[in-house]
Amino acid sequence: MTKRDGQQSNALAADARSEPARVLLVADELAVGDRAAAGIEDRADRFEVTRAEDAAEGLSVVDRKPVDCVVSGYDLPGMDGVEFLRTVRERVGDLPFVLFTARGSEAIASEAVAAGVDEYLPVGGDNDAPDAPDAPDAPDDNESNDDPYATLASRVDYAVSRSHTERRVTEHLDRMTDAFCGIDESWRLTYLNKRAAELLPRDAEDLLGDQIWDRFRALRGTELEEQFRDAMATGEPTAFEFHFAGPDLDLVIDAYPSDTGLSVYFRDVTEEKERKRELRELSERLRLAVEGADAGVWDWNIRTDEVRFDERWASMLGYDRSEIAFDLAGWEERVHPDDLSAVWSALEAHFSGATEQFQCDYRMETKGGEWKWIRDRGRVVERNDEGEPVRAVGIHIDVTEEKKRERDLKRYRRLVDELPDSVAVYDADGRFSVVNDRIVDVYDSTPEELIGRQSPLVARLRERSEDDPFAALVAGDRETLSGTVELDFPVRSDAIVDFGFQRLVIDGEFDGVLGIARDVTEKRRRQRDLERTSARLEALYEDSPDMINIHDEAGEIVDANPVMAAELGYDREEIVEMDVWEIDTDMDPAEAIDVWQSLEMGETHRLETTFRRADGTTFPVEVQIRRVDVQGEDRFLATSRDISERKAYERRIERENERLDEFASIVSHDLRNPLNVLSGYLRLARETGNESYFERCDTALDEMERLIADVLTLARQGDAVGSVDPVSLGELATRHATDAFGSIGDDGGGDGADAGDDADDSVEVAVETKGDVLADPGRLKRLLQNLFRNAAEHGGDRVVVGDLSDGFYVADNGPGIPENRRDEVFESGHTTSESGTGFGLAIVERIAEAHGWEVTLTAGADGGARFEFTGVERP
Repeated sequence: MTKRDGQQSNALAADARSEPARVLLVADELAVGDRAAAGIEDRADRFEVTRAEDAAEGLSVVDRKPVDCVVSGYDLPGMDGVEFLRTVRERVGDLPFVLFTARGSEAIASEAVAAGVDEYLPVGGDNDAPDAPDAPDAPDDNESNDDPYATLASRVDYAVSRSHTERRVTEHLDRMTDAFCGIDESWRLTYLNKRAAELLPRDAEDLLGDQIWDRFRALRGTELEEQFRDAMATGEPTAFEFHFAGPDLDLVIDAYPSDTGLSVYFRDVTEEKERKRELRELSERLRLAVEGADAGVWDWNIRTDEVRFDERWASMLGYDRSEIAFDLAGWEERVHPDDLSAVWSALEAHFSGATEQFQCDYRMETKGGEWKWIRDRGRVVERNDEGEPVRAVGIHIDVTEEKKRERDLKRYRRLVDELPDSVAVYDADGRFSVVNDRIVDVYDSTPEELIGRQSPLVARLRERSEDDPFAALVAGDRETLSGTVELDFPVRSDAIVDFGFQRLVIDGEFDGVLGIARDVTEKRRRQRDLERTSARLEALYEDSPDMINIHDEAGEIVDANPVMAAELGYDREEIVEMDVWEIDTDMDPAEAIDVWQSLEMGETHRLETTFRRADGTTFPVEVQIRRVDVQGEDRFLATSRDISERKAYERRIERENERLDEFASIVSHDLRNPLNVLSGYLRLARETGNESYFERCDTALDEMERLIADVLTLARQGDAVGSVDPVSLGELATRHATDAFGSIGDDGGGDGADAGDDADDSVEVAVETKGDVLADPGRLKRLLQNLFRNAAEHGGDRVVVGDLSDGFYVADNGPGIPENRRDEVFESGHTTSESGTGFGLAIVERIAEAHGWEVTLTAGADGGARFEFTGVERP
């Protein structure tokens, strides 16, 4: 036993002496019993003697109540003292037993010693009989040899005290978490505590008394033998780690030599080795800091408040060791004020024996003024005879980062608890091991009730699968698992649940299965309703004659029907992800988004706009936009219809109305002038009889006839054209170059008017065009004749017909038209010529529009008028 164990034994012995000692006395003679009881009780007040008449009554007392020592005679009724001793040993074990008999003999003494008697003492003091073996430090009874009863009392006192002490030490050793064994100077095992017996692969009783080198031959020649023999030889304690191959254990061993042998403490650290976790347990004896651990060591003399800190302890707080005062105040002043009371409470609990070791986490101030979290672990390693702590040692470990991780973990836990989803970790058997608040609510339970229960979700998965997908997760054959199941919960039946499982591996080892589940009952049922509705609408959507698209609030098209793709000249895949304003040329993105957001669910907005095809052409459309819910998301259903024909019809109606207005204007105004002239000259002719007035009337009639012819042409050759055929523009211009100012009655117009009376035959027509154009030949001929006549009427003597990239032009070398008046020349009745009617160029514009061409007036190369026709199709 070490010095430390000895100190503990002395304290326990002192404690034992303070308790009443219960002595059972079974005398073989009444007088001997009376004197023996008186001698024992006179020895000390703490002895209580209970008398029994015989061995049977004595055994009844032993079975009925605690006894600290048995004093027995030899000649007892029913059985002798040695038989009584053996029976007591069978029932109570190592209960101290003193054989005190008037009938002493060497034979009885030898038999008693063989049976395990603690003390053999004849009443007559027969010194020839062998005594029971005395324990070390047994009392010297030489001064009491004349009084055997005083000697008996002394021997009982010693036996009781030793028994109490040994029992307390044994109980102390058995309560330790460390394994302990005692080895004597001959290398025999003398003691094994419970933990040691659990770790060793052999029966403890069978090992006691044998040399360890004989019973554990595998230890020979190992580091353990070398360490033990060095400790025995030098008397110095040793500490080391050792792998015990027999039971396959990793051990941390502390060995303390003494005069009687070796006290060995060993701790199983196999699991810590396997998990690669740092050893943070404190050694119970002199070595508290584990080699290689990042810890600072302190050694506190509790009586003087002197505290020794090592260099690591100081550097942990940013100090050099020389800057630290070696007293308790140097430590206390650095502890955070809010933590100090908790630290002292933990220390006092350990000092009083309430805890096996002192342990506390608290903050300490560094040299730089920062606060570090310190994990403080220590033990009292020395107490005085009164059991008061004298010396304590321990370690400091910087756990600032660990505390930060703990805070982070708490935050993560809070986040997980706040999630709307049910979150749990399941063990390998599918039982709950960690649950969040949401899943507790779903099962209408508490975390404590759920932990350890089988998960209904896991059970459902196993029921519906021939294989076991959860077992595959546990085995590592798959990493994730997800799906949808129907479950009954306490708070809801027939629930539809989406779930996802993830295999958890921490530090390379399987740690469970993380499961996240969400009740999607309403969503799934709504989705199923939508799917049924969608199935009915899909046919309408796909087969609709109208263009249909669906876009989101940002204007991105998420779907389009085949009609829209065909009308715009895109593939459906191309339209999807396009923005609406890439198709709608009139749309302002910001204004459109405002309109969409203002719509209520199910409300429809109608507008007319213009769509652009993939080839760049455009066409008018009518669009109806409706806000709809598509699988829980806001979408906008746009139904569009090509209204080109309607718009063309509207334009024709507008033009017809304009033409009617023009006719009304001509009839009411333009024809009134020549009629007034005719009426005036006729009146003068009647009044004067002068026939020259009739010639002027003829001129007025000619003007009226030409005006009527142009009006009829304008009316008959408006927006409509006949059949469109390939026409050689060059041939047509060449053929009519010489008779351009002849009769125009042959052009199919049917007006019969003679346009050539005032023609100037000196106008030259130059043809510089090649190829054909698609046109109505009669209408194109009328267009050229009007342009040729316009050139002649305005003083031009040369006209050029030439090609453009997308059409043709007709240019003359007349005086031209000022730029600020070019928009007026196509108006009906507008003319700057004295002989013109003002309808020639209006007819030109009508014929061009009827073909879908655009006509513009610019200046020619010679300064005259240049009429350009674009949008002309060629064969």
